[in-house]
Amino acid sequence: MHGVRWRARVAAGLVAASGALAAHAQAPVQWSLSAGLASRHLQEEAPGGGRLLTERGPVGLLQLQGSRELADGQALALRLSLGGGDLDYDGRTAITQQPLTTRTRQVEGGADLLWRPLAPGALGEAWLTAGWFANRRHIQSTGSVGGLEETSEAWFLGALWRSPAWQPLAGWRAHGEVEARASVRHRLDVDFYGLFDATRFTGARRHQLALRLVATPDGSPWSWSLDWSRFAQGDSPRAPLSRNGAPFGSVYQPALKVDDLALRVTRRF
Repeated sequence: MHGVRWRARVAAGLVAASGALAAHAQAPVQWSLSAGLASRHLQEEAPGGGRLLTERGPVGLLQLQGSRELADGQALALRLSLGGGDLDYDGRTAITQQPLTTRTRQVEGGADLLWRPLAPGALGEAWLTAGWFANRRHIQSTGSVGGLEETSEAWFLGALWRSPAWQPLAGWRAHGEVEARASVRHRLDVDFYGLFDATRFTGARRHQLALRLVATPDGSPWSWSLDWSRFAQGDSPRAPLSRNGAPFGSVYQPALKVDDLALRVTRRF
């Protein structure tokens, strides 16, 4: 059921965001499609501050963005993203503290609506953002330790600044971007695969910072970018845990941070 609800929310979010973009028919939509590969490092921390676990590995990335210029220098954009990969898991289980070395499959997707309230100026351009993001972590079972599936869903508000373009080399243009956002709602669903009852609880506030350097050959529809981003959050509130309906203590999501370093190639249409 969690998977069905997750896919339904993705579809609803994409339909709503697409409708918002299409409603402002001031100019043609400018589309871009990007693909990339990120090196991901996820770390969860124990309550005392020590490392609980790490997950490392490559994550494939896809992004589709449509933008439209509006009246008085304003602009509206829709950004859709997908990602996924298999990561190496090394650490301990959150509840039983058993050592665990296995693999984690992560699948994620998001939809963001961006609004530029003012025309670009000498200092660049500023955008306000509202978005939805979901991530599913499937920690695989081993012969002695059971796995679990964790689905995180969050809604964000934030801002993006894009610098004026400059010429780093003859025949190339470049610009930088800084984006920051924080969650206004974060929910977690955890399926323990029968060891405990499935649990839903409120996640900690998530913060994201992203830095991008984008380079484009003169007159080309292609561009290359180097991206760094960090998701970070504290310990979540504790929630009741049960087994076969009987109380069995409590559960929480430990503090974590996720660092991605990615190389992308983008084609504008």
